Amino acid sequence: MKSNKQRRAEIKAHRLERAARRVAEQRLSAGERPVAGAGLVVADTALLAAHNNTYGLLPTFYVDKAFTCRDCGVGEVWTAKQQKWWYEVALGNINSTAVRCRACRLARRALLRSGAAAAQEGGRA
Repeated sequence: MKSNKQRRAEIKAHRLERAARRVAEQRLSAGERPVAGAGLVVADTALLAAHNNTYGLLPTFYVDKAFTCRDCGVGEVWTAKQQKWWYEVALGNINSTAVRCRACRLARRALLRSGAAAAQEGGRA
């Protein structure tokens, strides 16, 4: 016999599957069928559901997304492969998106590290 906690988890998983199927059917009926290519990667919905605590629907596939860098204003593309790594390997929040280009990310990271190093040195003196 299953505990109530196990049963609730089963019900939640079943509802998520049903909602994902419904969204996929709506996309297919609307003609929004994804075409396999370089800009499309299939998402691992089981992995996403395991670590994302969201009420929204989880993606069934990733598509290349264009964005403008917040710091320098250069147009960039956040590839589907990068999105898959961010959400499924690095376990990033499903609601987060890329906002900085690689060069600005590296520069910001170096600045933050130098500031942290300076703060540590100042504390030792």
